[in-house]
Amino acid sequence: MKFIPGNAQHIGKRKEQQDAFAFSNPADEAFAAHGGLLAVVADGMGGLANGRQASTLAVRTFLAEYERKSAAESVPNAMDRAFRTAFRAVEELNQRSEGQTGSTLVAAAARGGFLYWLAIGDSHLYLVRDDSATQLNRDHTFGERLLDQVAEHRMERAEALAHPERAHLTSYLGMEGAPLVDRNIRPFRLEPGDHIVLCSDGIYRSVSENELVQAFQAAPRQACETIKNRVLARRLDDQDNLTIAAFRCDDTGAALLSTPRRRMIAAVVATLLAGADIVAGWGAWRAIGEQRAKAGFAAGLKSKRPDRITPADSSKSAAPPARKAISPESDRGRAGSPQVEKNPGPIRPANAQAAPPIGPAR
Repeated sequence: MKFIPGNAQHIGKRKEQQDAFAFSNPADEAFAAHGGLLAVVADGMGGLANGRQASTLAVRTFLAEYERKSAAESVPNAMDRAFRTAFRAVEELNQRSEGQTGSTLVAAAARGGFLYWLAIGDSHLYLVRDDSATQLNRDHTFGERLLDQVAEHRMERAEALAHPERAHLTSYLGMEGAPLVDRNIRPFRLEPGDHIVLCSDGIYRSVSENELVQAFQAAPRQACETIKNRVLARRLDDQDNLTIAAFRCDDTGAALLSTPRRRMIAAVVATLLAGADIVAGWGAWRAIGEQRAKAGFAAGLKSKRPDRITPADSSKSAAPPARKAISPESDRGRAGSPQVEKNPGPIRPANAQAAPPIGPAR
C-alpha cells in the first residue's frame, strides 16, 4: 500500500502562525519499508508564551526522533519514544521561558496497511472512508469531562455544551505532571481509498464532517486546499490558525474498493475497543484495561457534538471559546509514578470533578 500526502495551512486572523506540521520523507524507500509514512500536526497554545516555538519544536523533535527508528523497532515503540522526547523538549523550553509554554500534538503513522496514532490535547485525527468521517482520537478538554458527567446523569447536556470553559485543555505538551495521551493499542487496518486527516482546531471548528467527506473525493492536496478555502470563506471574526495534513491510502495493484458503511463501523469500533488513554510516566506507560465502547458510537460512528464542530450551514461569526490550561488532577499522578484514568472512551463516567482552570487563554 502506498500513501499520497497533501496539506494546507493559513495564519487566519492571528498575528503569527502557531501551528506546525510535517511528514516523513515518502521518497526514502529504505526508511518507508519499516517506518511507513508519518504525519504530525501541533498547535501552539496562543494564550501562553512561545506558542509558535513550542509547536515547531514539538513537530521537529517528534519527526527527527521517529526517523531514528531502526528496522527492528516497532512503529508504536518508535512513536512512544518520539513523544517522550518531544515532551521533554517542550518541557525544557517551558523552563527557559518567562511564561508557561504548551502545544497540542497529533501524530499518525501508516505502514503495511495499518495505522498507528498518538495524540495529546485537542487537535483531531479523522478517518474518511466512503461517505463518512470519523474522529479517531479523544480530546483532552474540560468539555469531554463535562460530557462524562452528562453520561453519568450529573449534568444536563445543554449545560455542558454551553459551559464557558469547555474548550480548556486538560493535557498538553509542556504541562506539569504526567500527561494523558490517547493512542491505539491494536493496529487499525486501512483500506484502499481511505484518507487519514490531521488538523488543528482552526479547521474542525469551522467545517463539518460532511464537508470533509465531500472534499476528499479529490486528491489529498486539492482536498486540503478546498477545506482551507471553505474555512476562510466563512470570514470568522477571530479565525484561528488553520492547518490540515492528510494522506490517501492507495493500493496501486488493485482498483480502489467501495466498502459498505457497516464494514467501516465494525473496523473502527473494533479498534477503539482496544484503544486506550495512557498516563505517560517516564518509568513506564500503562494502558487502561477497560473498554472504550459506548452505545451511541457503535450505532452512528460518533456523536455529532456541537462543541466539537460547526455545522456546514453555520453563519456564526463569533470566536470559539478560548482554550486554557487546566492543572493536572491529583489522582492522575506525576511523572515517574503513572496513574490510570479509568473507563476511557468518547463518553465515560467521571471519577472526579476537574481541577479549576489556571493559566492564560489559548
